Amino acid sequence: MTKYYEVFIPGSLPESTYITRTMSSGFTYEERLMQALSVSGYLTLISGPSKIGKTVLCEKVIGIDRIVEISGSDMINPQELWIQIGTKAGMPHTGTTKSGRYKADYMEETFSLTKESVLAYFKEHDLVLLMDDFHYASHEMQIFMAQQFKDAIRKGLRVVIASLPHRVDDTIRTNPDLQGRISIIDMQTWNRDELKQIPEKGFVELKKKIPKKIIDLLTMESIASPQLMQLICLNICVLAEGNDFSIDETLVKRAFRFSTLNLDYDKVVKIIQNGKNSRGQKRTIYQTNTLGTIDLYGLILEALALDPPFTDISFDDLYNRILKLIKGKNMPSIISVKNYLKNIQDVLNANDRSYEVIEWKDNIIYIIESLFLFYLRWGRGTTNDK
Repeated sequence: MTKYYEVFIPGSLPESTYITRTMSSGFTYEERLMQALSVSGYLTLISGPSKIGKTVLCEKVIGIDRIVEISGSDMINPQELWIQIGTKAGMPHTGTTKSGRYKADYMEETFSLTKESVLAYFKEHDLVLLMDDFHYASHEMQIFMAQQFKDAIRKGLRVVIASLPHRVDDTIRTNPDLQGRISIIDMQTWNRDELKQIPEKGFVELKKKIPKKIIDLLTMESIASPQLMQLICLNICVLAEGNDFSIDETLVKRAFRFSTLNLDYDKVVKIIQNGKNSRGQKRTIYQTNTLGTIDLYGLILEALALDPPFTDISFDDLYNRILKLIKGKNMPSIISVKNYLKNIQDVLNANDRSYEVIEWKDNIIYIIESLFLFYLRWGRGTTNDK
């Protein structure tokens, strides 16, 4: 009998609930990636929002055993780039080679990892380098890696870089050294018809019924993330077990809250709520319709958490959400909200990479981590029991 944890797999490559998506060109992402990897001397860039399935696509097409995956956040020291890549591939950092059977011709030599030895190892074992979360590396390190990979792909190394769509334009897309040597795969956000295939296929596999209105609810709350959909469906199964597997809206909302238990975003929320040091100036407090009194940092968080969830939102739409939360005539100005958004961006940037959950850029608020928005909606007590 198939187990639910064999069907819904949020953390790695799913088998029965893997969904093949078609690009606007009519070809699948799998076909496009196979084509890109077949072209010698080209670097492959997969660009798309967080938790959209970039790594899972690579695992499906390339095979988990042939991928050497490294995160951009691990890339700090340029001098250790190839040592880190080789070590991750399973090569010894240093060692000794011995030759000759007799004392007269016996030789012993030490060796260490070099770029050339790493390239030879990758070619011999038919490996592909996956540089995930490339945007987490510093700008200087990104430029260095782009230069190094230009030479490496000429020598036969296959490199796939995965990153967010608005984070790699300077160092990869517009890098003159790589012009004419990049295969770009822009992964589009999952639409609702694509997302709903995960619960449809999964619950059929488990021989369980799930109402259409519940699938619609799951699709909305998954915030265009197949990983989040997999997680929610898995937790529905956990909570429904021993309950005759009766799935209704009450159980699904419990599953939403249940799915936030391992999401450690409480510190991020507090950082945003605290905002920048006001240097003795009192913050303006606003009266809301349902949340009591709250300052502008809190209003921004609550506005982000409102229906419907999104992957990016314009400033005008966010501002209108804020106004709808407020009771009375005391409204924040457009300039004040923009200044607070800048302050939020500053305090998040001042912390480590785990705090990079949203980005305020060019009058648009991008949700970098869909799991963070899901946490805002369902992980903060009972205020969001919609």
